[in-house]
Amino acid sequence: DKDHEGHDDEEHEDDKDHEGHDDEEHEDDKDHENKDDKTVTEESNVSYEVYLSSIDNIIDPSNLSWPRSVIINDNEIVISEKPERLATISLGHDEILFGITDSTQIVATTSFAQEEGSNIQSKSEGLPTISSDPETIIAQDPDIIFADPYASAELIDALEDFGITVIQTQLNNSIEGRKNDVWLMSYITGNLENAKSVVDKIDNNISSLNYLVNNQQDPKMKVITLSWWDAYWTAGSGSTEDSIMQLAGAINLSAENNVESNSTIDKELLISMDPEIILITQSVQWGGKDFYDDLLADDSLSSIQAIKNNKVYMVNPNWWGTLSYWNIKGSEQLAKILYNVDEVKGFGDF
Repeated sequence: DKDHEGHDDEEHEDDKDHEGHDDEEHEDDKDHENKDDKTVTEESNVSYEVYLSSIDNIIDPSNLSWPRSVIINDNEIVISEKPERLATISLGHDEILFGITDSTQIVATTSFAQEEGSNIQSKSEGLPTISSDPETIIAQDPDIIFADPYASAELIDALEDFGITVIQTQLNNSIEGRKNDVWLMSYITGNLENAKSVVDKIDNNISSLNYLVNNQQDPKMKVITLSWWDAYWTAGSGSTEDSIMQLAGAINLSAENNVESNSTIDKELLISMDPEIILITQSVQWGGKDFYDDLLADDSLSSIQAIKNNKVYMVNPNWWGTLSYWNIKGSEQLAKILYNVDEVKGFGDF
């Protein structure tokens, strides 16, 4: 019996050794789990830092905690914690903001955001609207206001006197610039994860357009935009519309004829350019349909290919006039016209 007890004791010691071994394995598992968590966190930080490091406004792209600092108009702005109350006085900033957050953080919008046909009408509906009148903004008690370069110094001073942080930035036309606008606003507002989702959609839609464009055999079509404000206006090089046309694979005939930005042209130049496609970027509310009708009825323009071949189109001004990534929808719209397709395969909504 003693031998048996001794044998039991040995087995028990073996069990203890085995348990000890299990404990060691368990500790190894814990270490492995901790290492995995750390690795995931580090990879996440590194991936964001890669995106943020290309933005000059961000002082320390590796800093994903609060406070965080940015340079705006040569001034350092410190954001002490994630802001809870956001608003903008620029439609382009409105559109980006609603891409990376929602009304739980956004307290007011421009009136344009809630107009019929707006890209973010349903998302912004019901929120208070603000204008460049400082009293309308102060009444909403925002932590941060986003503004474009056209906001007056007097307005910015008035808001800052009330302790409101003003982020005044120029929105970009280029593809990389559009994405950087999203990253900068998401860094300031604490919405980097949502920014990644938006940027992935941008990349996907650009890839879908590039695939369609690169698989075309026919020569590129010669296109111009037109609107009427007491003269013919067209979009030349460096304009938002120019970037939209390039992405869709069209030749911007106005840019080819040395027109820069959004400028007026005379009837003689319009006739001599002889575009294959004319895009009316003016809204119906602001006389776009009347201009379309007048253009087709003008006998002096009847020799223009686009008019002769019934290739004059009214396009969505909310896609062609905006300074946010929503203008990629303008490229999708043009691609459907250029290549006579019902959809751009793989292209998704924002």
